[in-house]
Amino acid sequence: MKIDIVGNMCTWTKELSTSFIIDDNILFDTPQASFKTLLNDYDLKKIKFIVISHFHSDHFIDIHLVLTYLILNTENNLVLLAPKGCLERITDLLRICEELHLIELIKNRVQFIECENNKIVDIFGYKIKIYKMFHQNIDSYGFIFQKDKTKVGFSGDTANCNNLRKMIAKSQAVFIDSAEVKVTNKHLCVNEVISLMKEYPDCKLHPIHLSYYSQKELDNCGISYPCQGQVLNIE
Repeated sequence: MKIDIVGNMCTWTKELSTSFIIDDNILFDTPQASFKTLLNDYDLKKIKFIVISHFHSDHFIDIHLVLTYLILNTENNLVLLAPKGCLERITDLLRICEELHLIELIKNRVQFIECENNKIVDIFGYKIKIYKMFHQNIDSYGFIFQKDKTKVGFSGDTANCNNLRKMIAKSQAVFIDSAEVKVTNKHLCVNEVISLMKEYPDCKLHPIHLSYYSQKELDNCGISYPCQGQVLNIE
């Protein structure tokens, strides 16, 4: 499975927030300012399937730009997997941006699939298992993408929780939230990620959604992490 690291950081950095392209045609999260990078550095026209992990701006806010571009410049039938209320939020964004004429186009061209804990979605040759994560009181999700025998997890934003452990136990690799340096109910901290690395040695954990503080701590601990623009192939 090919994973393009569109962005690897969190909101409070100058770099792009966490986003991925999977096998060239699946887009995972559309953070603020990601559209320019997606348009100029990737073949955005190949995207047919979009995943939104939750509705914080650093994971969602450029979705209307991505959908608008794809609808106006391709004939792709698009699928969007996201928490409940996604269509309403996109419609609100288009109203705020004075793009009302696009609302019906999106309704007609996009199939919306709502996230539910333990739901399995079979699409485009992938089996996707959905896990509810623990991110304060936000409706936030992680996912395992399975293609043939390869299973790759994406935690989205989460603190430590049982579903995260289930995901790690079932995956060859997981891109894991590592934003904090202290334990919180929002994100994992570096020490928690290192503990999970020791607890699950058969799963390769890739720290993402970094702050400058957690990035420095990872560097001090000698822990590597993917960077913006990097491509990983996981088998």
